[in-house]
Order: sequence, then structure tokens, then C-alpha cells
Amino acid sequence: MKPSLLVAGSIAFDRIAVFNDKFANHILKGHVHQLNVSFTVEDMAVMRGGTGGNIAYNLALLGQKPILLGSVGSDAKEYMKAIEKKVNISYVKSFPKLLTSSATIMTDLDDNQIASFYMGAMKEAHKIKMSSVKEKVSMAIIAPNSVKAMSDYADYCFKKEIPFIADPGQAIPAFSNKDLKDFITGANALVVNDYEWQMIQDRTKWTVKSLLNKVNYLIVTYGDKGSKIWSAVDATVINIPAYKPKKLVDPTGCGDTYRAGLMYGFQHDLGIEKSAHIGSWLAARCVEAKGTQNHKISKTDFKKFVKSL
Repeated sequence: MKPSLLVAGSIAFDRIAVFNDKFANHILKGHVHQLNVSFTVEDMAVMRGGTGGNIAYNLALLGQKPILLGSVGSDAKEYMKAIEKKVNISYVKSFPKLLTSSATIMTDLDDNQIASFYMGAMKEAHKIKMSSVKEKVSMAIIAPNSVKAMSDYADYCFKKEIPFIADPGQAIPAFSNKDLKDFITGANALVVNDYEWQMIQDRTKWTVKSLLNKVNYLIVTYGDKGSKIWSAVDATVINIPAYKPKKLVDPTGCGDTYRAGLMYGFQHDLGIEKSAHIGSWLAARCVEAKGTQNHKISKTDFKKFVKSL
């Protein structure tokens, strides 16, 4: 049996709302330093989410059974029941005195997001050790979680020579400059969106060239403009297009979906370019449904797409 993919990241509930306008239309120019705004939304949905949960869900859609490493609270029984058949949740630990982490996310018509996050059980994630995983792991992704847990997992992967994707995302502000550098160094790939990449550059003073002395690949996503890959392996820059969804419903979770596609490609030795195409194609499926774990894919369509690459 082929070694498993391991997903370490937050497990959370998402409270998702779409603002049917643009935030920019309601923020006074020159007053960003002194905000006092309220955005009225017509509805709000509470759904399963979290970076770890989302990536694992998408890998399961592609026929994988990933190992999920994360922490939940007393309110996660239905969440775990919903995914336990297709995701290995043996290493998800419950902390009954806490609630599961939760994110409140509001997205506008330009795909800009305003979010708040309640840590909850996630602050205990460092108590779940990657060394406890008994299965053989072919690749890991370390997605936003508690900073201590993320740092510990990166150190473990580096020492055990487990290839990993560094996905610091929303956790970037919580890292010290030194810890952020340490977290990224040694990763097979750093995957971030364009805003997060700018944050990392500001914090580390790294350029693309200096970063590629520390990782094999830098992958930056640009929303509906696609993504770009810089490779230290052969000094190439690859542009990956964004695939058009059949309908635009909700962009929340597309980044996690993209990362799952990358991991699938790596697992099947398809190479970095084809892996990114899979991630981009899968992200378009995520847009077609509300929430981060409600989209489906046609296995026939997926096989046809992979064959076309």
C-alpha cells in the first residue's frame, strides 16, 4: 500500500456570509486607520471548515484517504461523523472542556474577505504529536494552526525527511520573524496567495531568489488570475491558469482546495505543473457550492481532465 498523505491544520466551523457589494464602496478613502463600518448580509450559514478539514475533505473527493492531524472541542461529534469514512481521523484529539475553533468569514463581490477567528481547541494542537502517527507518510502539508504546533510539525518533517508543503496562510502574523523563517526553511514547497507572499517578504526580507535557496518551489496564487510557480529545481517560472467555474457561488475555501490538488499530483508523481493544474481545476469546483466542504466532483470529469494534461 502506498504511504499516506498527512494533513496537519485547523479543524473549525465556518460562519460564512456573502456581502452583495464591494467593501471598498463602504470604506471612506483616507480613513482606513479609523474604521467604523458595518456590512449587512442577508443570510449566514454555519458549515464544516478549517484548513486541515478542508484539505482532507478535498483529498477524499479525489479518492485519497488522508490522515488528519488536529484538535476539536466538545461540539465536533457531527463534524467527525461526517468525514470519518473517507478521512483517517485517528489522530484528531478532542478537548471536551473547549469548543471547536470557529471562523466568521464575510466575502464581497470582488472576493475580498474580512474574517475573525476564535482559537478554541486549536490552541491545544501542539499536544498532538506527529510522532504518534503509526502509518508511513509520503508527504505532509502544514496548514494554519497554532504556531507552536506548526513549528513542531515542520521540525519533525525536516528531521524525518518527510517532504512537506509549508502553508502559513492566516497564521503569518502570529509567527515571530525568526520562527517564520524556520517554519518555511526546508519545505518542499511554500504555497501562499499574493498578499501572504508580500507579508512574508516584508517580514523576512527574502526575495524570490533567496527563498529558492531554502525551498524547492514557491507557489503563489492570484485568485481568478491563476497561479505562478517558481522552481529552484530547474530555475523555471510556470504560469497556471484559473479554470472557469460553471457558476460562481462562494469563493471561500478555494485556497485549501487548490492545495489538495497539489498534494494529489505529488502523490501520483505527476510533477509540479500538472499538480498545480489539478489544484486550479479543483478550486473551480469549490466555487460552485456554498461553503468549503459542500462541493462534489465527477470522477469521470476528473479522470478526463487529468488525462488531458
